[in-house]
Order: sequence, then structure tokens, then C-alpha cells
Amino acid sequence: MTGTRDDVDLRVRRERDRLLAVLGGLDADQWRTPSLCAGWTVRDLVVHLLMPYELSVPRFLALMARSGFRFDRAADRWARTDPRSPAQVVAALQDTEHRRFEAGPGAPAEAPLSHLVIHAQDVYRPLGIPSPTDPEDAGIALGQLTGRRALAPGLLDGFAFAATDTDWRHGSGLPVTGPATALLTTLAGRPGALDELTGAGVPEVRARLRTAAA
Repeated sequence: MTGTRDDVDLRVRRERDRLLAVLGGLDADQWRTPSLCAGWTVRDLVVHLLMPYELSVPRFLALMARSGFRFDRAADRWARTDPRSPAQVVAALQDTEHRRFEAGPGAPAEAPLSHLVIHAQDVYRPLGIPSPTDPEDAGIALGQLTGRRALAPGLLDGFAFAATDTDWRHGSGLPVTGPATALLTTLAGRPGALDELTGAGVPEVRARLRTAAA
């Protein structure tokens, strides 16, 4: 937990600025690079980051209705059908500083930070860009991922996860250690950071991710 909403807002602002600095230097081919989210390019992924800022509750419900009330399908429709150019997408991401993050009912205060930090890794890693994410911010997002809203709960049982660059630990069992951002990507259900992890539990984590993707 971070303590206050002001603290969350400050962390979001810093992480957004780090991502914007990276996006501002991308060429057309890099914008078309597949992100870690299956089926989405880097551009699609950044458009997805805008979703909770640009969709009002009524518009979100309408989109969900058109998508059979399946969030994944609604998110995909939003990301793929947006007509904006990369420059316009960057401008819209900059503008989120002045917009409200529309979190779902019961979402924690850290939701905007987790949304940004998790998906920023989906951009940095496939582009081969060293992540500028603050490990402490990644640790905060890890706390949310391992809570009651875990994105991949089947990955948590039987492992002792520990970050090597910040004070974050979770669970007991086979050890799995690595940078906080690598653990974050893994516990978000992506295999793209597994090679950065060490410990006796890594082969089993890899197997569970493979099973989940099948």
C-alpha cells in the first residue's frame, strides 16, 4: 500500500513521464511491434492505457453490451478500432494527467498505478528497452496483483516470490526471485520475463503459464 491518494498520483505522474519519454522516441516500425499482450501492437497497448480515462461509465456499459459483456472483447474492440495516429495517442496519454481514472467498484487506490506500471512493461520488454520503472512502484503493483484481484491466481500457490531490488515478498514454498518488474510481468500472466527469474520454482511457474495459455 502507498498510504495516500496524493502519493499514488505522484507515482503515476512519474511513471507516465517515463513512458512518454520512451514513446516519444519510437519510429513507425516500433509502434507496430507486437506488445506482450497477445494480438496487440505497442500502439494498441497504449490506446488501452487510455480506456479508463476516456470511457465514461455509460459509454463503458454500452461497449460491454456490444461485446457480449466480456471485458477482454470490449478492451480489444476499444484498442483495435481507435483511429488515432501514434502522435495523437501520445498527446492523449499526456492529457490523462488532467483526467479521472474510472476504476471499477471496489478498486483500490493503487489501481491507476498498477494499470500503468503493468502495461508499461508490455511496451518496454518487446522493444528491448530497459525498464525505467521504479522498483518500489512495481512492488506496489505486485501487492495488488497478489491480493484478492489477482490476475493469475493459479500462479500464486506453492511459491515464495521475492523481489531482488525492493522489499516485496509473497507466499511460501518453492523460491522464485528476480527484479520487481520481472515478477510483475510474470504474475500478470506474461511469460516474457521468465528468463530474468531464478529459483527452484521457476520451471513450475513456466509450466503453469504455458498451461494457462493453451
